Amino acid sequence: MKKLITDWRLYWFLLLLPVALFLPAIPIDETRYLAIGWEMRMRGDYWMPYLDGNVYTGKGPVFFWLMNLDWLVAGNHVWAVRLSVVGTSFASLVLFERVALRLSGDATLARRASLLLAGMMLFAVFAALIMFDVLLTTCVLIVLHGVLDLDDRRDRRGVALITLGIALGLLVKGPVVLLDAGLVALLAPWWSASARSAPLRWYGLVLLGVLGGAAAALAWALVASGGWDYLRTVLLHQTVERLSSSFAHERPWWWYLMVLPVMVLPWTLSLRAPWRAWRDSVTGHKLTRFGSVWFAAPLIVFSFVSGKQPHYLLPLLPGVALYFAHVLNDRSAVLRGRGFGLLLFLCGLALVSAPHLFAHASELPLLVKHVENGDLDAPTLKLLAGIWPIWGILLALIGAYLFAHPRAHTSITTLTLASVASATLCMLTIAQSLLPTVDVSAAAVRIRAAQESGKPIVHLGWHHALFEFADRLRQPLEAIDTRHL
Repeated sequence: MKKLITDWRLYWFLLLLPVALFLPAIPIDETRYLAIGWEMRMRGDYWMPYLDGNVYTGKGPVFFWLMNLDWLVAGNHVWAVRLSVVGTSFASLVLFERVALRLSGDATLARRASLLLAGMMLFAVFAALIMFDVLLTTCVLIVLHGVLDLDDRRDRRGVALITLGIALGLLVKGPVVLLDAGLVALLAPWWSASARSAPLRWYGLVLLGVLGGAAAALAWALVASGGWDYLRTVLLHQTVERLSSSFAHERPWWWYLMVLPVMVLPWTLSLRAPWRAWRDSVTGHKLTRFGSVWFAAPLIVFSFVSGKQPHYLLPLLPGVALYFAHVLNDRSAVLRGRGFGLLLFLCGLALVSAPHLFAHASELPLLVKHVENGDLDAPTLKLLAGIWPIWGILLALIGAYLFAHPRAHTSITTLTLASVASATLCMLTIAQSLLPTVDVSAAAVRIRAAQESGKPIVHLGWHHALFEFADRLRQPLEAIDTRHL
């Protein structure tokens, strides 16, 4: 345990600590999830999540249970939940390194894979955000440890871990865990000698684990909701409708391919290897076969699901890290991070110059047309002009260090920590510049005062629960369906 917290992970944690401590809740998702956890606390009902007095069917209860455990220990603060998310991210990195070690038998490669995952920009950004995908990643890793136990013919522990991971995953974010983790088990004959030699045994044990996890989640749903309506709503609204015609975040099939290179920065700009190394790594080793199935098979399915968000791919990124780690095992493969350093330097200069540029937007030919067309209104210009230049200066310094230092840009540890530091600076920039403009604390104070004085307060139309946690409202803010007025 001492080794786990004294190596690069300690610096990784310290770089994320300012985000955990100082980033306020971001509308609309984070404020809504905090409000659900808070309403669970106010009702004293920890079985079922509620939003504004109604059962919340968007997600399962596990994350809200963790929120209330955080608040029980540290008080009702946003930072308490963020620190818990960072802890979950840490657990994912440890579990993933163990997966890589079990697949390769190479401790150096396993450490490299963990560093590659930790440094991916998408993982670094979401490592402290109050979202469900980091926790879902942990559940997927538990399932895959069970799958590897089946590969090692440790059947009882394998089935138990699959059951545990599936049950938790279903109670975190629903049936998507079956896609994130299930396809690795379904396509196991491609990477597992045990599955090829005894397929009936393999699929029987996997099915037993999946059914055990589903039964545990089903038992919770029936006991907590008192019937089948909740389960039917979750399956139809959150799963079937997203697969066919998304009610949110609808994007074309190729969208993930477009944003994936940004998600896995800095490695898209830094990892260089001959075509032979990339080609042979796809099928040349059990580790990369496992990683390819883990990432590519669900990605194909997700690409044809209408609703798409970057963080939906977070539980799949460890598969990419396995592949990259194996490519780096090739003697011809190298890390050259000067391109990433140059990108950070230019982004830093842009942040430094943003306040001046947007303060004089009406005088600049590149921006005046957007001002005249209303694309840049006065509040937006004020927001952008209020960015502190210090964020850009720090980002530019990180980029300059990577670009100029003769060895820093070739170190996987340095590139990982530079990526995490850059993500932290971007989040702090948002905290300083954007969030004060969407702070609803004053409105929440007035709402609470009105409620405590006995005045009826309602919201016209459905709302995202922006106010409930901001001033710890004791009563849900009821909504009036304006369609029937």
